[in-house]
Amino acid sequence: MKPSTEWPFQSFTWTDHTADSGDTVSYRVIPVFRDTPASPLELLETESSPWSAEHTLGASGTSPYKAYFNRGFVMSQFMGRYLKARNLTLAQFKAQIRDEDDQVIRRFLSGDLRLAALRMIEDAGADGHVFAALYELDDDELIAALCALGVRGHVVLANGSITKAKGETTAEARERDQNERGRKKLLDAGVDVEATNRFISPGALGHNKFLVVTDSHQTAQLAWTGSMNWTPTGLCTQVNNGLRIEDASVASVYLEQWHRLRNAGSDFPAALIDENSIAKDAGANIAGSIRSSIWFSRTRRGVDLDVLRAEASRAQEGLLFLMFKPGGTGVLPAALTAAANPNLYVRGVVSDLPAVDESEVEIGLISTGGLAHTASFEVLEPGGVAHPFAFWAAEVARNEFLSQIGFAIIHSKVLVIDPFSDDPTVVTGSHNFSTSASSKNDENFIIVRGDKELAQAHAVNILGAYNHYRWRAHVAATAEPWKGTQDDDQWMPGMLASRQDELRFWGV
Repeated sequence: MKPSTEWPFQSFTWTDHTADSGDTVSYRVIPVFRDTPASPLELLETESSPWSAEHTLGASGTSPYKAYFNRGFVMSQFMGRYLKARNLTLAQFKAQIRDEDDQVIRRFLSGDLRLAALRMIEDAGADGHVFAALYELDDDELIAALCALGVRGHVVLANGSITKAKGETTAEARERDQNERGRKKLLDAGVDVEATNRFISPGALGHNKFLVVTDSHQTAQLAWTGSMNWTPTGLCTQVNNGLRIEDASVASVYLEQWHRLRNAGSDFPAALIDENSIAKDAGANIAGSIRSSIWFSRTRRGVDLDVLRAEASRAQEGLLFLMFKPGGTGVLPAALTAAANPNLYVRGVVSDLPAVDESEVEIGLISTGGLAHTASFEVLEPGGVAHPFAFWAAEVARNEFLSQIGFAIIHSKVLVIDPFSDDPTVVTGSHNFSTSASSKNDENFIIVRGDKELAQAHAVNILGAYNHYRWRAHVAATAEPWKGTQDDDQWMPGMLASRQDELRFWGV
């Protein structure tokens, strides 16, 4: 970590992006002082706080659910300085993250997420099988890992997101394949993948990103789900998450769905939709115990959204979330309703807020309760700092990112409810929490209850993303340019007063 004279942050909370899995971390705060306004700033180590308790980072413990994240913050100081130092254009940067041999930026941005995805395939061993249902497949390293399985690899690979050309029918457009390159490599390697299975776009998306590892008899052992598309952008330039599931009963649920999708071809037979409309539960529903419910879509009459809204509405202490294109009629309005509770702590980042439409909700930066943040509800849309201040580097702007790098900034799909309670809830998967995800697409999400470590890991990840973009949203909204950190203590009283609910929620 750096002092605030080098990293210009003045706050009571921060995110250490330099820490890696396996690191054991402990922190303390050292006050900065000076005797007179003309004196130089000095560190007063005799008045420093005690070291915090040591924690070793990474998925651990006895829970079968392990969370993994990347560092997909392209609109950041690190990336602004990295691009400038190497004189890289965004096009050159995008090519660099495709290079599986890159030892710096690809590995840093992809973080634990890439390693965990590769490990899932490795866990098949010499005679196990891997079953994957994927929306996109364009990362050479991940493709090579699947190809190495040969006939032990089984992939339902959709045709991506297709837009109809002028004069083209839907049926004609569905003959096109955005995953043609990856599909050919799989076929050439002998992987079990069909030439046209789940070609449902335009009109729908085969949006799954789940994977199942089985033994040699094709009995499910492990599962993987989350928001990560199997592309360089999914690994590196979007904020994404993955969930490893070390529970054979849960893995078997995903394996059964894989077979339903394979058998459905490029259609949505009634039997598939009917089966999707029923929750698949694992574990006895006893408060405080770790148990889960798995959902797939498309469903009938939005029953999956009803469940998600109910989960968001039952928050008693806190609701945290990351969403990508949730729309104005899905789960986001339930989060807004929950924010009316002045005793509820709510933090969320939404990538691509709903468009201006009478049927949708338009939200920029929302703060109820004013400076005191009595309701503590803020939802913001991510952006970068386009114009540098003093020692602050120019960052990739939002419009540059969307046009030249990718279509998503925050791509995670996560809800966390009451993470510090005795019975917290985490919801994650491919589902965007939107009406289209419920009524049109192939999707999945899992609701995990009672797993404190999982909930707190996701809550910390969400707050890191929230804090990263919160200040940038403030800079974009204010008419006065930022003048740098203050070199006295006058910033503290106001900030401390405004952060009481946050500090209390996090146990500070």
